[in-house]
Amino acid sequence: MHEMLLLGKCKCMKITILVENTSKNKNLKPKHGLSIYVETDSHKLLFDIGPDSTIFDNAKKLGINISEVGTAIISHGHRDHGGALPEFLKANAHAKVYMRKNAFEPHYIKVVSAKVPIGINKLMAENERLVFTDGAMRLDDELFVFSDVQGSFDTAANRRLLKKSASGFEQDGFSHEQNLIISEKGKNVLFTGCSHKGIANILRSAKRHMPEITAVIGGFHLFNPATRFAEPQSVMQRLAAELSEHDAVFYTGHCTGMKAFRHMQAVMGDKLNSIATGSTIEI
Repeated sequence: MHEMLLLGKCKCMKITILVENTSKNKNLKPKHGLSIYVETDSHKLLFDIGPDSTIFDNAKKLGINISEVGTAIISHGHRDHGGALPEFLKANAHAKVYMRKNAFEPHYIKVVSAKVPIGINKLMAENERLVFTDGAMRLDDELFVFSDVQGSFDTAANRRLLKKSASGFEQDGFSHEQNLIISEKGKNVLFTGCSHKGIANILRSAKRHMPEITAVIGGFHLFNPATRFAEPQSVMQRLAAELSEHDAVFYTGHCTGMKAFRHMQAVMGDKLNSIATGSTIEI
């Protein structure tokens, strides 16, 4: 059975959820967003940094020193994943931040007739510590980022997400989204922020680069925080059946939503696990 493990002394990849919509620890603050801290033999890394100072408060309580992080990777240009960028660059004096350049485009969510901005502060785009990625890019022996995902994920939640160009508002195609694979000791772990392009599509792309994926961690975007509605049960069941065909173990939360998680776990069993603020995983 696959389950969350408390961090021990095993020599393995250590993963801690710093920011997520829920928390099972009353001392840690939940927040709509995502930030994942990863320790390997060679790295102290952040995958996404959440919307605000929540990451710093929770990290301190968990004994994690944000100033020691050497690499940060932002999955896409939405505030709940990269809003804390200005504060992070102040709290950490040396880490490189890897992201897609078009993550700084104006992004919006449609709420009834209003278009609400959800983008990242575009003034940060000129910061010298940012490294802009393109396509598939190996950062070092352990880290590989890719955005060359084929296909789309046509859902009600995705259709509410827009970007603004010179000609006006248009449907977001999520070209600003990227994913991370961390390889260590023969294990390849895929990290995704919201899987706007579809977790099944992302996993297929990951396996073109690395055929063996051990685990997948991130959101599946089956819940719309603006409307509070989940995708139809048929979408959840179809996705769960497809993911079940892979050997990987899945850990999900944030934009997946609890309703979708319960429906998918009924299909996937212990291949699907939930994450919350303060959750730890050893792989």
